[in-house]
Amino acid sequence: MVTGLYAMLLGVEPKQVHDWYLAVYVDAVECVELPNTLGMSQFADGGLMASKPYAATGQYIDRMSGYCKGCRYDPKQRSGETACLFTTLYRDFLMRHADRLAKNPHMALQVRNLGRLDDDEKLTIRDAARSIRTRSGSPT
Repeated sequence: MVTGLYAMLLGVEPKQVHDWYLAVYVDAVECVELPNTLGMSQFADGGLMASKPYAATGQYIDRMSGYCKGCRYDPKQRSGETACLFTTLYRDFLMRHADRLAKNPHMALQVRNLGRLDDDEKLTIRDAARSIRTRSGSPT
């Protein structure tokens, strides 16, 4: 879940994610992995398998797992030196896909909540996300 989420938020090409999963997981079987990756993890099938993108902030990961214990990043921060990468990328993902996601009843509220952010904060989030993608070698 976490690797797929990170790849989707970064904007990695879904076929590359699929190929990577097949290469690194010895028990990956393409007839199961392909629809799960493209349909659920990457929301790359137009919503056939999942009703919404499986997108989440660092706060969700913190609440649902133990991955955040001891991490220097704050899952509640959207931007700044201590902002969680997942939280920053999530907000950027919503902004990049706002037109499409606003039409999805499961995502419309999250998109509307972007309206609470002023233009300066949105620009800061976009710049931070671009920096994260650059550092990770993903397309900007």
